[in-house]
Amino acid sequence: MALALVSVLFVAALIAALYLLRTRGALGRRLAGAWDAAAKLESRLAATTAERDELASKVDRLTSANSRAADDVERQRERADELALQLEAATAQRSAAPAAGEGPAPGAGSGRADDDGGLWDLLLAHITRRWASVVGVPPANRHMAIGAADQITQALTREAERLREEVGVDVELTVAAPIEPADRVPFLLASVELLGALASSAERVTIGLDGHLVLVGDGWVDMSGEVGAARDRAVAAGAKVDLAEPGPEQIRLEVMA
Repeated sequence: MALALVSVLFVAALIAALYLLRTRGALGRRLAGAWDAAAKLESRLAATTAERDELASKVDRLTSANSRAADDVERQRERADELALQLEAATAQRSAAPAAGEGPAPGAGSGRADDDGGLWDLLLAHITRRWASVVGVPPANRHMAIGAADQITQALTREAERLREEVGVDVELTVAAPIEPADRVPFLLASVELLGALASSAERVTIGLDGHLVLVGDGWVDMSGEVGAARDRAVAAGAKVDLAEPGPEQIRLEVMA
């Protein structure tokens, strides 16, 4: 009887041990699965965090680029407004000049320096000031050339340097022969306005002086028609501007002296 009782207890203990062992194995597998799922979630969290940080960095870069673009647009608008006022003044000056055959107005001189009423010196000073503020030239080194031809070459050289620094466009100037146009104020104003429009719509701009001014824009994309509008303003102010048929990525303008 005692032996049978011991046998029953042994069998029961064995069954309980096997059940516990089986349960422990199942719990171990569930725990391993939980650890594996936690590791995957941690990896996904790290990837999501990295993606979030990258997107935040992109947002910061785009915000900064948008701010710079807005500042550049504002500078270009201010430049256009200034040049428009000067073009208007030049046009008014030409309209007020005596008609052909009437002779000079009383007290007027015969040279062009008298004809433009100081507008030429004002234009040169304006170009020089903008160039110096961007390039960083002290007032003592802002000298002016002597003679209209050399002044035009100097002004275009300074405008090219300013655009390289401020806009970041590649601008190259070549001078085969200096130019001294009959109407120097509209000529230089038109040249500066067209050069600025090209610099904002082309990757590279070349300027050539050889009896007339040639402006060529390579890598040119002008969806807003800024170059055409600048040409219309220049012609309205009295400048003579020829526009060659634009190519797919190139445009050529000639300003006659």
